[in-house]
Amino acid sequence: MTVDCIINHWSVDFASGTLLHQSSGEQRRLGEYQLKLLRVLAENAGKIVSREELNHLVWERRVIGNNSLPNAIHALRIALEDDGKQQKIIRTMPKKGYILEAEFCEFVPPLQAETDLAEADSPKEPFRDAEPEPVALAPHNPAAAPPAEHRQRRSVHPLWYWLVPLQVSVLIALLIWIMLPDDLFFRTHIREQDTGVYSNIRLLELHRRNEKTSAATELSKQLEPAFYSLNQKLKKQQVHMEVFFFSSGVSLNYTLTLKSQCDSKQLAMNIVNWRMNGSLLSALIFRESERKLNEMANCVN
Repeated sequence: MTVDCIINHWSVDFASGTLLHQSSGEQRRLGEYQLKLLRVLAENAGKIVSREELNHLVWERRVIGNNSLPNAIHALRIALEDDGKQQKIIRTMPKKGYILEAEFCEFVPPLQAETDLAEADSPKEPFRDAEPEPVALAPHNPAAAPPAEHRQRRSVHPLWYWLVPLQVSVLIALLIWIMLPDDLFFRTHIREQDTGVYSNIRLLELHRRNEKTSAATELSKQLEPAFYSLNQKLKKQQVHMEVFFFSSGVSLNYTLTLKSQCDSKQLAMNIVNWRMNGSLLSALIFRESERKLNEMANCVN
């Protein structure tokens, strides 16, 4: 994995669309348009990017709905563990656009570039032919090393003077990082629910450390009929679905990702007062999931 930048302790590889947490080692994958959106925001970190620019750069000339950009922003916030209310990492600028705060974004230069820079900055003496010394001032000393060879060896030293301390510093930093507690830099844990119940569905709850309640039991009970029906459709089309959810007050943040051998889709929803009517919630989840499933390309021969 090649790390292009680090955002809120998540290492980002734009080539593979992978996020890797520096502390826990957890991996997450982004969809095509979420990845393009993150790249544009990262390249313009600290600057406000208008909605028109984002729509043009990410979706190019495609016709999209009004919720495509907000849904993609919401999915990025969940992936980067950014609170949608506090918006510390990706902020919404009313009537202007969005901004990725520069303090949370760090681009990682290639190691070769650092080595070349160190070698370029190191002082080197130009090679000069040794001038013969007058016999009257100094006698010939056969034990003395040839000046040309001595200067040639000294020209190699500055590279090692930079490289060795750099390797030691990286090793020390790595040891310190390994010794740090796992939950020092992130506040959200992912818990898999109903493991093994559905063959083609994974339910993953994002649980915050400061929250004592969990929505998993209540949600599983309300959505069990819908999940069983969806699982049958997913098996038939050879599609797997991952569901990430967490409850905040009266709101349920629900994001699903559909993946097959030839296509992938993603949908993010924020459902208010989801506990009031379990039947309506089940119908909504089933309808929207089925709609996204029908948009998938058919990979089954």
